[in-house]
Amino acid sequence: MATTKISATKSTSRAMNYAEKRAEEKNGLNCDVDYAKSAFKASREVYGKTDGNQGHVIIQSFKPGEVTPEQCNALGLELAEKIAPEHQVAIYTHSDTDHVHNHIVINAVNLETGKKFNNNKQALKDVRQANDTVCRDHGLSIPNDQAEIRYTQAEQNLIDKGKPSWKNEVRLAIDETHATDMESFKEQLRPKGITVERVTDKTITYKHIKSDRKVRGSKLGDIYDKGGIIHGFEAEKQRRRREHESERTTSERTPKDQSTHRQPGTKLNWSSFDQSTQALFNERKRRERAERAEREAREQDDRARAARERAYQQTQSATRKNRGFDLEL
Repeated sequence: MATTKISATKSTSRAMNYAEKRAEEKNGLNCDVDYAKSAFKASREVYGKTDGNQGHVIIQSFKPGEVTPEQCNALGLELAEKIAPEHQVAIYTHSDTDHVHNHIVINAVNLETGKKFNNNKQALKDVRQANDTVCRDHGLSIPNDQAEIRYTQAEQNLIDKGKPSWKNEVRLAIDETHATDMESFKEQLRPKGITVERVTDKTITYKHIKSDRKVRGSKLGDIYDKGGIIHGFEAEKQRRRREHESERTTSERTPKDQSTHRQPGTKLNWSSFDQSTQALFNERKRRERAERAEREAREQDDRARAARERAYQQTQSATRKNRGFDLEL
């Protein structure tokens, strides 16, 4: 079972510096992962998209014993190809916790259009759906969506039509928090237009300020109710503790050195995994070659079309001059 979380970042370099420190496996889509930071920056500068969010980070986490780091990285690459095929993406795999997980850093700029990655209210849902598809394709379990996130029929209809849902805005605001206690949780939500109106022993109630509407966490999904939020506080504390310990003990380690932390063989029968890591890599390279050939052919056609247009304009100009000469005669 793989869970996902997406957030925006003002600095892709900082996100990659953090992710690369403890990476046991790493890979890149549309870039060389070892030079991803400079490649990301160059692409943004080409399109003049240097302001605002530089990129987005997806955390893709698998349950203990389900995948090896190598398989985890391959699955992260496959997810990246589904959700950001025309973006530069760096995938870093960590195995320093019970849950082997990927830090997937996406450059904001689309290489083909120059437009930024659309991290809107629908983005988290799209990422989770793509992640579920990847898991199903390889015989892996998927989260119980009905328990984790709950949508009313009216809300689902709005989302399907691409219209804003105030409840989904509450969910997204909560997903972007990194709090360790209720007070910091409230403080982080307030700038996002959400307040915590009431907390009891078992429940929590949120208010969407703009729409002036309230909703209980249990109506949004288990992960947004009181128990899920408290669990999130503990997970964030553990993450910070691990990060602090890692900075002290692994600052000089390379990804190769960290391979000593590789977990023992997975319990899952990977005979149902219909594509090996190498097969995924080869398939990606094949697609990249095909896309490059298609792009070059397209550019060649564009150049030929431009040349024909110039020739036509020159002919028209010469014709107009000749007509003027004839009139003078």
